[in-house]
Amino acid sequence: MTRLLRAELLKVLTTRLLLWLGLLVIAFEVLIIALRVGHDSFDSLAEPGNQRDIVSIAGIAVLISLILGIVASAGEYSHGTISHTLLVAPVRERVSLAKLTSAALAGAFLALVSVVFAWGFAALLLAARSIPLHVASHTTLNVGLGTIGAAAIAGVLGAGFGLLLRRQTAAIVVALVWLLVGEPLLSIAGVQRYAPGHAIAAVVEAGNQSSELLGFGAGLAVALLYAAAAATLGTIALKRTDVN
Repeated sequence: MTRLLRAELLKVLTTRLLLWLGLLVIAFEVLIIALRVGHDSFDSLAEPGNQRDIVSIAGIAVLISLILGIVASAGEYSHGTISHTLLVAPVRERVSLAKLTSAALAGAFLALVSVVFAWGFAALLLAARSIPLHVASHTTLNVGLGTIGAAAIAGVLGAGFGLLLRRQTAAIVVALVWLLVGEPLLSIAGVQRYAPGHAIAAVVEAGNQSSELLGFGAGLAVALLYAAAAATLGTIALKRTDVN
């Protein structure tokens, strides 16, 4: 199992995908943080809550981790390498577990880099404007830890969903359409808080929830249930798939 996990991690780390996604996250953070710090007033930026919001831009890594998980699992079907993987490791449950675990670790690593960069870049720009720093406050640190945990969950969710659909592009499109269109429509019935995207967002907020989100504990429980369901269904789909 350890060798299989190492092989899956090697696949993720040695491809250009993680690098490009990481650069995408950093570029997004540079743009948004620079605009926010450059245009907001001194008094507004001096408030701890606003500095927490600036650092929370690192939460974009959670969405990227979802996509990374999808590509890591469904990508093998797209590139035709799944046959070789199953030939080397015929116990499919182990293959699924290795993919899910590697997706979680890769997502957490991506989020860690995102949080550290957002924290450092925000502190640098705020200090340049001689604004008192509160980026190391308790609530800001909680958001950072919540982002890392949420990214790991999103990685598992994406990997399970990718195994279930087996179509890389289709899985990404369905996931994005659900997040951008499906979940907002649930607000009509007032149940959007229980949707996967909102549950993971509750984990990111880590106790700083708005009224549209579940509490941290409830959000974490619901997010883990979605990830477990996706992992289970993805594993079942992998077991029942005929691969030539």
